[in-house]
Amino acid sequence: HQPRDAMLEVQRAANAAAGRTIPLLGEGWNFGEVANNARFVQATQGELDGSGIASFSDRARDALRGGGCCDSGIDLIANQGLLNGLHYAANAHGRGSRAELLHAADLARAGLAGTLRDYRMQFADGRIATLDQLDYKGQPAGYARQPGEVVNYVENHDNPTLWDIHALKLPQGTTSEERARVQLLGAAFVAFSQGVTYFHAGMDVLRSKSLDRNSFDSGDWFNRLDWSYTNNGFGAGLPPEQDNGKDWALLRPVLRNPNAKPSPVDIAWMRDAFRDLLRIRASTPLLRLGSADDVQRRLAFRNVGPKQDPLVVVGHLDGDGMPGAYREVLYLLNVSPETRTLALPEEVGKAYALHPVQAADGAADARAKQARYAAKDGTFTVPGRTAVVFVVETKKDRQ
Repeated sequence: HQPRDAMLEVQRAANAAAGRTIPLLGEGWNFGEVANNARFVQATQGELDGSGIASFSDRARDALRGGGCCDSGIDLIANQGLLNGLHYAANAHGRGSRAELLHAADLARAGLAGTLRDYRMQFADGRIATLDQLDYKGQPAGYARQPGEVVNYVENHDNPTLWDIHALKLPQGTTSEERARVQLLGAAFVAFSQGVTYFHAGMDVLRSKSLDRNSFDSGDWFNRLDWSYTNNGFGAGLPPEQDNGKDWALLRPVLRNPNAKPSPVDIAWMRDAFRDLLRIRASTPLLRLGSADDVQRRLAFRNVGPKQDPLVVVGHLDGDGMPGAYREVLYLLNVSPETRTLALPEEVGKAYALHPVQAADGAADARAKQARYAAKDGTFTVPGRTAVVFVVETKKDRQ
């Protein structure tokens, strides 16, 4: 709702006052009485590109979660996403097609590439094109000029938390342990994305607002965080009527589902596994590239195009000539409940090893240790609902 020129002036003033560049970020949605630049050129997605000011991206968010920010009625359950079963693990009301699943995988990759408008990759329909040629609800999926102009996230203060979205969309028989794994996958997609990484408070402890879709005025009963790590807030009661009452009939059975209430063990596991993700992101500048040119040059997706397995998203990062411990980084995000095996011909004969954070004795996610790589044919085996990172270490000069 702000003019672009006003935000550029704020940026200039903040930088001058601080004597350094101050990062600015905002929501950047196009709506209301100023929509489509009706009163001024807005500070919105697609209008801020080149400014250095970041806007939240809904592209990967919606592909991963399913549906959109403002769904209601049966759409709250039926509109599944890549994380929670779109087409491959349909819930009682699920209706997604394989084509929608393939498109969701492409949008997830767009998020991992920083939603950069000029980033080139192969899409599920076989085209090799830039992300501004990939459709997102009638808009270009790619809209940013530089990675610092996009905020990657899967949940925020508005709308249900990620735990609550999955409570609605995952098949109701999904155990709380598996639900925690889906939550970690959502965090991993954000942690491995180029651009500004944003995590909502409590995502790391499976935060629930008892399905409240708009909790700004719901008080501590629905907004509290339990720092004893024993209760995530799910099942605190029906959320307030004002914004949720029309859907109470759908919410009641979900709130009664014992599988959607995590145990203290689940909460502690997510907390610790999330911290491991942060250690992985911090371990290499390859996950925090500073320019669009670097992202295009160093990030390449494997397992793409019409013949892909859309349940495993794979990104390769080339560290040649960069400082850091790893010459190559390969992440694989398997959203399927089942183990998946991929043959990646580009990775034959390399000296891949599981990332030291995941290989450590104290690593939180023991399942990640079951991942395997066969150098002779470039085959990777990834356990169900697991994000794994393989690395090739930089050769150290001999003394």
